[in-house]
Amino acid sequence: MKEIAFQASTGFLLKALTASILASTLSGCLSSGGGSDDDEVAMPDPLAVTTTEGVVKGVTIEGMNGIRVFRGIPYAAPPVGALRFAPTEAAEKRSETLQLSSAFGNSCVQVDIATRSVAGNEDCLYLNVYAPSSGENLPVMVWVHGGAFVFGNGGGEYDPTRLVQEDVIVVTMNYRLGLLGFMAHPSLDSDGGNFGLMDQQQALRWVKENAAAFGGDPANVTLFGESAGGHSVMSHIVSPRAKAENLFQRAIVQSGSYAPFQSSKEAAQATGTKAATALSCSDADTAAACLRALPASSFLAVQGSQVIPNMDSSTDLLPKTIQASLAAGEFNKNLDVMIGSNQNEGTLFVALDELTNGKSLDTLGEAEYRSRVAALFAGSGLDADAIATKYLEYYPEGEDRLSLALSAIWTDSNFACNSYAQASTFSAAAMNTYQYWFRDEDAPWTLVPGASFPLGATHAGEIPYVLYPETVMKSRYTGTDANIDSLAGHMVGYWTQFAKDGNPNSTDGVAPNWGQTSLGQINTLDVPDPASGSVLNFLGYHRCSYWAAPPMVKAPI
Repeated sequence: MKEIAFQASTGFLLKALTASILASTLSGCLSSGGGSDDDEVAMPDPLAVTTTEGVVKGVTIEGMNGIRVFRGIPYAAPPVGALRFAPTEAAEKRSETLQLSSAFGNSCVQVDIATRSVAGNEDCLYLNVYAPSSGENLPVMVWVHGGAFVFGNGGGEYDPTRLVQEDVIVVTMNYRLGLLGFMAHPSLDSDGGNFGLMDQQQALRWVKENAAAFGGDPANVTLFGESAGGHSVMSHIVSPRAKAENLFQRAIVQSGSYAPFQSSKEAAQATGTKAATALSCSDADTAAACLRALPASSFLAVQGSQVIPNMDSSTDLLPKTIQASLAAGEFNKNLDVMIGSNQNEGTLFVALDELTNGKSLDTLGEAEYRSRVAALFAGSGLDADAIATKYLEYYPEGEDRLSLALSAIWTDSNFACNSYAQASTFSAAAMNTYQYWFRDEDAPWTLVPGASFPLGATHAGEIPYVLYPETVMKSRYTGTDANIDSLAGHMVGYWTQFAKDGNPNSTDGVAPNWGQTSLGQINTLDVPDPASGSVLNFLGYHRCSYWAAPPMVKAPI
């Protein structure tokens, strides 16, 4: 099955002394006869870690038992002044210990979705390391947050406690967002303007250089992310630069299969030129200096509600679109991959529109429904009206039919069927590939207030099961505690076991078996327990045969 050829328009100590070395050292001191207290070996401080830039001193936090926390480590130079709209540079070395705290580093510049005010700071390239109290050669999981590439951070929303308790190290990061992170312009000709992707790869280099100091294995790194974070993971899977530098060995793509059709460098630069003109930086000779002199908040007004990384055939960062790279077999085939989507991805986007407009789509009526379907496929060549009509046949009655029909179009066309196609491509390349289908319709709702229609297993609904504290999950869960405990326990087990050896199935056989995509299997993540089933059920539910050959607008004769 081919991918849908369109897209929506619209967050250890330096290798510890081994027991044998420590024992022999102490034995020597004790047997030396006249030793004093001053001769005793000083135990190393597990919270003081020497990185490539200098020593960082972490903290312990109440509630995160047995975990060393290092928040706000600068992994790159601040992208300010001349480094705005420039490739990411390594952080400067320090001679003094950097005393960290429970606070996170600055978020990158964005609009706060709760207050609609400007938030963040350009000096934002920080990461956070969560490590067990001890251990060596532990798997490392690097999380890339979502947020349409315009908002979000690797900070307080995410709590990796349950993952770390399974003997893995978790790293979360910030990266440049919006136009500050993804602006292509002739005067800023650098890797297609994908500064945010450059930031992510620099964070991965930092992890590769410093993982061992925290007790991690730099040759066992799992890159995982959701939504824009999942899309980023896909970008790095097809990035020749990431492959050449061996920046990660495993990948988990959560709801990141949308929009695999990046703009060309030329189209992206045309868009960037329009933005520069709107910011009164239209003169070609002075545009770069003009853009670097503007207040960071200026860019928020002209960047829109989302951005997508751009391809640039002249560079090895993202020389082709994700889809073109997959079709040509030009991607990192040395990876193990876990990939999946949620049953009701699209309900989030329809709910956000409802929140913005103050009225439900079903209140606004069918004409508005058709208008939104048309906007979704603008410029794609698809017959949006025929698609709108077809999906109303799936929802012939009910007070929420328009909202549910549009949500299903979002889900099927942009997420589900693309996810299956990408999983199939990886599997065909003889890669260990595991696909999941998240279906818990009582998933904790975290992004916006409730909508007028049922949200179900919506976009981002799976994140709390692996990256939220148990108390927060249960405070927002509409099902029974036993169900959420069971599913969350299984998912944490799957995610961490995959990070350990590329196979999500536990060695003790406690969790339901997860069959590979090559066997036609998909793991259904639902309460009370997951189950491995046939991918045919998934394809039927999401009408992927329809999207394999969707109706096109007929050209006039």
